[in-house]
Amino acid sequence: MQADEIEQVIKANIDQTVCVVYTDGRTEKLFVHTVDDEGFVCDIVAEMTQPPAYAYWVRFWDVREAHPFGMRYPAS
Repeated sequence: MQADEIEQVIKANIDQTVCVVYTDGRTEKLFVHTVDDEGFVCDIVAEMTQPPAYAYWVRFWDVREAHPFGMRYPAS
């Protein structure tokens, strides 16, 4: 995916879960809190509590693919 496509997917899924593939091939399910021009604040879904105990910022260019949760990953 191109960086602008990743940004669009993340922005369209604020307050929702997305599946991301990082540039190193690692995958995670992330809950998106807020988005800025360079990245987004999120929590790892498996580690979330109410309220979220730990949130961190991810740069768009550190992500290779992003998909709404539940969408099947395309073949890479």
